Amino acid sequence: MSGEFRSFDVPVLLATADKYQYLTNVFYEHLLSEPAHVSDLMGAAIDAIRESVPHLRIHRDSEMIVEIFELLESLGPVHGTAQAMKKQFEVVDDAYMEENARFFSRIRSMNSLTKPENVIAVLSVDELNAQIRREKIAAAARSRQSPSTCATAEQRFDSQKSTCLDALYNYRPLHLIPPPITIYHPVFNKFLQMMVDPQDFTHDELDLAQTFVTQAASYYIFETDRANEISAMSSAVHPRILAAATLSYISGELRPDGVVFSAKLLYGFRTVAAITQVKAEIGEGSCDPIAQAECAYVAIYSSDEALPVREVCCCPAFLIGIAGPNIIVSGAVFADTLIAQPLTDYISIVPRPAHNHRSPLDDAGYRVARLFRALRECIKDLDEYYAKLVQAISPRAPLLAGLLPARVAPASGGVRALRVPAMTGPNFTTYCDGAGKAVVLEYRERLVPHISMKTVFVAEAKSESETAKVVVKFAYAYTREAHELLAKASPPQASPPQAPKLRYCAYEPSVGMQVVVMDFVEGREVDGALTQPAHIQSLRGAIMTLHQGGFVFGDLRAQNVLRVGDGIVLVGFDWCGKEGEARYPSDILVDEQTLGWHRGVKRGGLIEKEHDAHLFRALTHQNLNL
Repeated sequence: MSGEFRSFDVPVLLATADKYQYLTNVFYEHLLSEPAHVSDLMGAAIDAIRESVPHLRIHRDSEMIVEIFELLESLGPVHGTAQAMKKQFEVVDDAYMEENARFFSRIRSMNSLTKPENVIAVLSVDELNAQIRREKIAAAARSRQSPSTCATAEQRFDSQKSTCLDALYNYRPLHLIPPPITIYHPVFNKFLQMMVDPQDFTHDELDLAQTFVTQAASYYIFETDRANEISAMSSAVHPRILAAATLSYISGELRPDGVVFSAKLLYGFRTVAAITQVKAEIGEGSCDPIAQAECAYVAIYSSDEALPVREVCCCPAFLIGIAGPNIIVSGAVFADTLIAQPLTDYISIVPRPAHNHRSPLDDAGYRVARLFRALRECIKDLDEYYAKLVQAISPRAPLLAGLLPARVAPASGGVRALRVPAMTGPNFTTYCDGAGKAVVLEYRERLVPHISMKTVFVAEAKSESETAKVVVKFAYAYTREAHELLAKASPPQASPPQAPKLRYCAYEPSVGMQVVVMDFVEGREVDGALTQPAHIQSLRGAIMTLHQGGFVFGDLRAQNVLRVGDGIVLVGFDWCGKEGEARYPSDILVDEQTLGWHRGVKRGGLIEKEHDAHLFRALTHQNLNL
């Protein structure tokens, strides 16, 4: 008995979007005379997987988690070809595991596994969690009805809810507030900038603009007539901006009124840079044309065929809605949620009076020329972007039956092959530190994933000298001076530092926002109120330091106060500013009873020191000034 071994030949299944896919087998044995635990089998599985990562095409640095289960019934012999084993485990999904598998924790004895032939290991790869969630969103979106149907108010009333996995975050309703689309691709901020910057237009641009005003101002009975007759737009923007096309995917067929195709993958999928939907007049048809364009975008980039593109980028595109003589432009991306964001209001082509020393018709021509130039230049940018992207996507067999976002094999022609990112994050990935050295950011996850509008990410900042865990925040306003005041260990009440080390803080033109990079701080949020004297004194010191420096903080709620050891760290300097200058935003929730604001807090009102003192009392049950 003392020299006898117990052997296990354990199939390893990868947990993917909606299946458990066979990867490989792990052999493990232990002496019956010596204690062995499930954790030993888990460790053996991890070691075997790491040795096989080139074959399995899983990144060596991925964080892997293995769980051990025993099936109630064997699915067949554990020996066979890889293809046979994949076939054998095709039936395994979440429902199957819930009904037929028993979980064994790591502390259990190996002797508790009574049927070695029924034991399986389930592998989860943390690096792929965000991508797996995207594939779940895509799978849900593929079950949608046609764009013309799912864009109706009745359908959107049901589908535009945060409980719907494939909801489109487009501000409708307001609990579906998206993160700013400009953080995902610079083309959208370029479009916004071109719509406001002073520009001179060529004779040809103004000729086409005036022709379009004449065409668009006419009445048309059918939307196809309007699309055919406003041909000046095709000449000014792109030949395909109003060219209808039938798109066929495994999940269904759609026919937008205009599709601007970009680069094409070798197996057939064509990337799309712009989608147009047309209605004869406002109120005609069953839905808003921009809503229909949004649904068309979702159908295209959630398709099975789009997977190789979807797994390496955010799939940026412009959406154009035309209703009578009115045009609206939105941007769309597929990040960790589906996002569509208006980039313009409905722009009326009908001449109207203006205070710019131009006649109404003259002014309409300039409005159209500006819009058309911005669309033309930005669609061209997306076309070039997709051309480079597709060139770097090598032809390959779908990995793991299309269930797992795969790493792309080396591309031919000297083009650097793409690596599937840990998450589809912001486009801002490089900055220079104080010494002028380049720092590369690799985004890992959202810091507050349950709040869609929060643009705060956890990332790794890699330079020649170090790799640091950081937080990257995108803000419309940020007071760097106040953050640095607390981060630089001021004497004596703000020592040690009471704000994270600030590595970078500057306005980024490609994003149109402030980008803030700071150290990640391991701390605990305040739950209710601060009770420890050291924490209270630390917070008092931080607020007094700000006030003595002429600053008011404004948003001194529990979510912006972290307990770190015996001290506190403040985060969230978005509202912070100079006393007498800093004001509350108009979208502040001013419910005094629910959120505890000072009664003097008003939308657009000045932030006062007394307001900070009021919130300090709410957090500590003590006065700020002793």
